[in-house]
Amino acid sequence: PDVRRATPARAKKMTTPYGTTSPHVKSVSAKAAYSKAARKKLVESKAKLDGMKAAIKHAITMGNLRSSNKLEFAQEAVEARLAAAETRLELLRKSGDDAWEEHKNDLENAWEDLSHSINKLVSRIKDETS
Repeated sequence: PDVRRATPARAKKMTTPYGTTSPHVKSVSAKAAYSKAARKKLVESKAKLDGMKAAIKHAITMGNLRSSNKLEFAQEAVEARLAAAETRLELLRKSGDDAWEEHKNDLENAWEDLSHSINKLVSRIKDETS
């Protein structure tokens, strides 16, 4: 065997300095942290949507809110946007370290679409309040 290959000088070129993380680890850590935060946001969004649906159903039952096709459509749009955000999150989680930032942008767009749908639902609730 060639002893020169194992010299410390050669090994030093292949490693990062002590106390620093390699770019690969930074990328994986950023992806994992973003994914975890996005998962938390998704769970919270689902809980809020469930609360909104229950409040809408209760308001309709009590006669404080009129049921309408527009209201139902707005609710379905929010649910569809939430499902799209969940799909985008799963794509991000399964993506490679090189492509995750592209999926991050897609997820950010899905969050924005969800936000717009929620605003439309709130507006529709105001319109249908008796």
